[in-house]
Amino acid sequence: MSAQALAAARAEGADDREIHDTVLIAAAFCMFNRYVDGLATDLPQDPGYYTEAAKVIVAHGYAMPQKPAEEALHA
Repeated sequence: MSAQALAAARAEGADDREIHDTVLIAAAFCMFNRYVDGLATDLPQDPGYYTEAAKVIVAHGYAMPQKPAEEALHA
């Protein structure tokens, strides 16, 4: 995190804990992306899939849906 980004976050009112949490979340997503890429995971190519998946996450969070993923996306 650059000094400039830190100053900008503080100027918006972020405290140490919020900045710390944000950095950890960004690091986790970076790690997950590299892991998935390293496994040569086959990902859906249709952008619409991600739009629908986002709706499921907004409605239910990141918890595993009770229905199979494909059913949850089309519910």
